[in-house]
Amino acid sequence: MEKPTKKELMQQIVACVGPNEAIRLVSDAYSAEVLATRIGRIEEGSHNFIKQARAPLDLMQMALERVHSICELAKP
Repeated sequence: MEKPTKKELMQQIVACVGPNEAIRLVSDAYSAEVLATRIGRIEEGSHNFIKQARAPLDLMQMALERVHSICELAKP
């Protein structure tokens, strides 16, 4: 099963909650993903150096998936 694109996820979120609320929810989720990533890296760095490079995370995709999954749970 192929992963939905960012545009498809956003369209589904907009269909659930409307455009303004979708933008707010995804923006909040994106901010949470950024903070969680930064805090995780700070904690890792305080104990030891990062030994190998990690693959870059697509934080927007993660935020969209998080909001989308909540919208799916809220469907009747």
